[in-house]
Amino acid sequence: MKIVDILLICIICVSISACAQRDEEPLIEHAPEIVSEIDDATMVMIPAGTFQMGSTTGDSDEQPVHTVTLDAFYMDVHEVTNARYEKFVESTGYPQPPLSHNPRFNAPNSPVVGVKWHDAAAYAAWANKRLPTEAEWEYAARGNLTGKLYPNGDIITHTDANLGGTGGADNWKWTAPVGSFPPNAYKLYDMAGNVWEWCFDEYNAEFYSQSPQNNPRFGRESAPDNENFRILRGGGWGGSPEDLRVADRWYHLSSGSTIGFRCVKDF
Repeated sequence: MKIVDILLICIICVSISACAQRDEEPLIEHAPEIVSEIDDATMVMIPAGTFQMGSTTGDSDEQPVHTVTLDAFYMDVHEVTNARYEKFVESTGYPQPPLSHNPRFNAPNSPVVGVKWHDAAAYAAWANKRLPTEAEWEYAARGNLTGKLYPNGDIITHTDANLGGTGGADNWKWTAPVGSFPPNAYKLYDMAGNVWEWCFDEYNAEFYSQSPQNNPRFGRESAPDNENFRILRGGGWGGSPEDLRVADRWYHLSSGSTIGFRCVKDF
């Protein structure tokens, strides 16, 4: 048999194998990173998976540690900034946040603060997104690390996040421009420190269950702020390392200079 014939047979075999492989493997229809059409925010895909939610050593409302399984979703790489929130205000006529004229907090690339839960939910709806569930937030913050205290491991310093005081890379007394510190393994910035972030869920001290949960979602979107506490995660610029743990839970009725948010989008 001629060499040319042998090469031709090999090429045909490889082509058939490749076609068969493409038929067997699902096509990837979604990019790992997208840009939101409404607010131009970069979002990264958080893959579907199962993780252990909660902490064995934290507060009582973080226990027991239990198994949660989530579908894939997209999450804002950064907290929503003043500039993006201003675009929302200009587009809808929605009221300005109370700290929008305060020079300590109103830099365009710093996270918007002073927004209540319903303000954050209104922005998310305008941007064709939603607020993350508490489980989605913790899963994303962990960045595929198992059993660690923080998004980057078991130790966090002023080099890793904007937290109480200054030092290291933390040169800001109040909020820092988003993306000023290293991201976690899912390429999400400021999942610890800078501002606390609103989640969809209502707060419930008995929230955790020992039973496995799939895509848990708790709370009523229409709940008035004066009746139902809403979950906050991640710690803020004035917090201690204890507040910045991935399993730490806080709740609030209103808002303040340490509270902001980021959004997610279904995959």
